[in-house]
Amino acid sequence: MLSLAIGQWAQEVYGLTIVPTISSRKVLTGNESAVGFEESYAFVSASEAEGPVVAVAINTPGARKYAATRLRQDASSLKNAPDLFLRLMSEHAARALWLRMGASATKLAPAASLRLADFSASGDTFGQDTTYLCLLYTLGGDGGEDSWLIEGDEDTPEIQLVLKMEDVKKIVRTLQESTEAPVSQDLSGRDVLRKRVRSTTVVLDAVLDSMSMTIGECSRMEVGQVIALPGAKMDKLVLSADTVSGSLPISQGELGAWKGFRALKLRLPVAENVIREIAEI
Repeated sequence: MLSLAIGQWAQEVYGLTIVPTISSRKVLTGNESAVGFEESYAFVSASEAEGPVVAVAINTPGARKYAATRLRQDASSLKNAPDLFLRLMSEHAARALWLRMGASATKLAPAASLRLADFSASGDTFGQDTTYLCLLYTLGGDGGEDSWLIEGDEDTPEIQLVLKMEDVKKIVRTLQESTEAPVSQDLSGRDVLRKRVRSTTVVLDAVLDSMSMTIGECSRMEVGQVIALPGAKMDKLVLSADTVSGSLPISQGELGAWKGFRALKLRLPVAENVIREIAEI
């Protein structure tokens, strides 16, 4: 739920489609929550804020990227930008992130009057006897098509969230109850199973070519080694789903580009056996 909200926020403030990756989870108490903010621009609410969010932080590469987006410049041009400038610029992005997190977690309309304050000048923000969940997300730092590293940035943009653990537990309990409730209404479980299968997330792979190797050959592979793909064709990629029983071919398409991104254009409908299996569940 939070990852989806962060992805929507990244699209809003950076104009990029990015899949956030959670790289750290910590349960902390009291002022321990301040650990890790040294390299980031951290903000807290300037007033008594409702909801689970206690603090949000954007690291320097993320703040620099946002400033470059607002100024319509390349991020590398702001390598030497003053710290105060980046802090002021990142406050708007941090506020948008806070509102997005709160709305996602509570399903309530965000408070338009929310004002943020610099964490370093906010005094005692965290209660000594309160437990917090600290989450660190990496944004597009894997070197792939959606990575900011291909634009020349040497460091990975990251955002950090601090949430009240008690509120997180309440949200989890609410989600569990909403998931379990339909079971008692449907004794056969068929409708529940169909609904859950249709909403289950599955990883799709666009396969250019495939080959067979022995385990010994795989163990001898080296960096820089060239592997021939004699059967590869740009106009014939196989779209496969990663299932518990292996890779399942779904359709075929051709490799191209759309709005500056690599794209797969489907040339065949979804395989009939896949549709039949879903329909029969």
